[in-house]
Amino acid sequence: MNWAFQNPIRLEDGAPRHFEHVGYEAGLALWRRRRMIATLIVVALLAAAAVILVSEKRYTAAALIQIDFSRDDPAGGRRSAAVPLDPSALVETEARFVRSRTIARQVTEQLAAEERARPDIQASGTAIDPAQTEVQIQRLMRDLSVRNDSRSYLIEIAYTASTPGKAAEIANRFADTYLANRGETNSASARRAAEWYADQIEASRKSLEQAEWSAAEYRRSSGIVETSSEGAPLLQQRMREISSQASAATLARVNEESRLQRAKQAVAEGNIPSDIAALPQIQRLIESRETARRQASTLAAATGERHPSVIQARSLQQEAETRLQNEVTNALATIAEDVKSARRVEEELEAGAGKAKSTLIDTRAREAELRTLQGRAEALRERLKTLNEGHMQARALSELKPVAAQIMAAAEPSRVPSGPKAGLTLALSGLAAAVLGSILTFLLERRDLGFRKEEEVLAATGCPCIGLLPALQPGDARVNAATQRETLRTIIASQRLAEPGSAKVVLMTSALPEQGKSQVLESLAHCLIEMGRRVLIVDASPRSELDGTGKAALEDIIAGSAARKRALESGSQWAPVEMTPHNPLLRRRVPLAAGQPRHLSIVQRRGGLSDSATAFTPATLTDLVAEARSSFDVVLVEAPPVLLAADALILAQFADIVLHAARWHDTPKASVAAAVKRLCDGAVRVHGIILTQVDVERHESFKSFRTPSSAYKVRKYYADFD
Repeated sequence: MNWAFQNPIRLEDGAPRHFEHVGYEAGLALWRRRRMIATLIVVALLAAAAVILVSEKRYTAAALIQIDFSRDDPAGGRRSAAVPLDPSALVETEARFVRSRTIARQVTEQLAAEERARPDIQASGTAIDPAQTEVQIQRLMRDLSVRNDSRSYLIEIAYTASTPGKAAEIANRFADTYLANRGETNSASARRAAEWYADQIEASRKSLEQAEWSAAEYRRSSGIVETSSEGAPLLQQRMREISSQASAATLARVNEESRLQRAKQAVAEGNIPSDIAALPQIQRLIESRETARRQASTLAAATGERHPSVIQARSLQQEAETRLQNEVTNALATIAEDVKSARRVEEELEAGAGKAKSTLIDTRAREAELRTLQGRAEALRERLKTLNEGHMQARALSELKPVAAQIMAAAEPSRVPSGPKAGLTLALSGLAAAVLGSILTFLLERRDLGFRKEEEVLAATGCPCIGLLPALQPGDARVNAATQRETLRTIIASQRLAEPGSAKVVLMTSALPEQGKSQVLESLAHCLIEMGRRVLIVDASPRSELDGTGKAALEDIIAGSAARKRALESGSQWAPVEMTPHNPLLRRRVPLAAGQPRHLSIVQRRGGLSDSATAFTPATLTDLVAEARSSFDVVLVEAPPVLLAADALILAQFADIVLHAARWHDTPKASVAAAVKRLCDGAVRVHGIILTQVDVERHESFKSFRTPSSAYKVRKYYADFD
């Protein structure tokens, strides 16, 4: 069986038209195989009905569980969850827990324990087989169905069994086992949380005691009773006051040093400093000195310098000057002492400012350390408070009912079987059969079974289809013969074989053997004879058995000019022996009238391919073709298969028209295309392809969903007038 992908259809109207054509072809394929598809559907429905009748009835029972995301508050009322949760995700999580392997294993163990505890079961010392337990777990999980709705907090636990009671019992057993596991899990979790809180509380209490002792010990060692925000501003104000006093003392020292420097400079210049001169005792001494100087001058002017009164006055003046100098010196000493005092005050104030600053820094550090110790103790105290609250909540949760789920409706036995579902089974079986039939149809249609429509010939080979010869069926011989005769006459008219003029050589080829070439040539020859044409049939097909009649064969005519001359020199006056047609229906044709010329001659090949291969050469065939043209109007040459022998390429050099025969819906397209390509490669033009043995009714099924009414009219036309 040849399988090949057909050539894609090229449509000039665009992609929509192409896909429309493909859909139409697919529908036609399904319509042609409708009997096969219908048979498959009927067989599938019968098989499904048989399975339904012999299958064991199954019963399903379902239990409903409601998930509650709030808890009972010990003080009364309801309490929501502490954090926002996604209810649909939580319900899906609980549903997965219900259909988990852990729940199935527990239910299996419970059922096995109850089975062993039955009185009618004898106790055996054999251990439980793990493989058998695994099989039971798989069976339970296979028959279990857990469904949840995202719009509600309900979980449906359904189980399917052979009896209603067993289905309800196992469904309820799954629900009870889930609730028991859920409650135990929550209680264990709450107990673990309470234990963890207790351990943390004990550790936090010890840490708090240690922190408080450390803070008290540091308070005693540092002498700080309590940290406050008032001490820091007082210390800072005191430090600022001392700093201000130190700055003032520095300024006073500088002033005193400047004063002492000015006084010393004035004394060095022989003057009395102004600030010293302003002193009362200095002013009195200056006045006494001036009085003594005036008196001495007056006496000196009156009595002379040597007068005792003048000398006495000069002594008094000198004494006053000495006393003044002594007072100025004492004043300078006093100013120097003031400078020293200012320096001592400055140094004391600067030392006090530094001490105040160090005290402030030390106090700040001690207070910060104390606040750190107190903050640590406060944090531990808050943590201990939080842990105590969590511990109380954990203990309350462990004592309360922790399960956030409850059975809303227990499973009850149902007497109505849930399976097998007859309607669904039959529908799925029919649908599967239809799909299978469609797949088989497309697989069968993809086979390369030859040409089925005229347009496929041009698309695959590049050559037009010039005729479809119907298969001559014995049931309606006259109609079929008339249909075929008119098709042949159409071919004769299209190839201009009946026109007067020079003789024409027609070469009939095929890709493979048994394509109907001989029948086409015989029928074509009879039609040409009816049109008054002289016809020569040259059968160049090889033979497996030698001809023992002694008549001149094709090899003799080609090899000898005398034999060729005798066979062809009087072809126009021949009345050769009757040709025995290959098709039995041609034997029933109406014979020609007496005296009507019948110009038909047949030359057949005697041997096989190897026996006469040397005779078929262009040099030997030239004389035969030339003399045949002079004696006959049409020379019909039947060539061996193109794909099996090279004779067709040699004979095609002398042919005016090359026709190719292919069996309808039988010869693979690839073979026909290969044969045409071989001829084209040999510079041979194929004028047309004739499809033989066409089933008219099947041919119409490849074009439409129903046989057109014109087909009946055509057959009626031939039946009435032929």
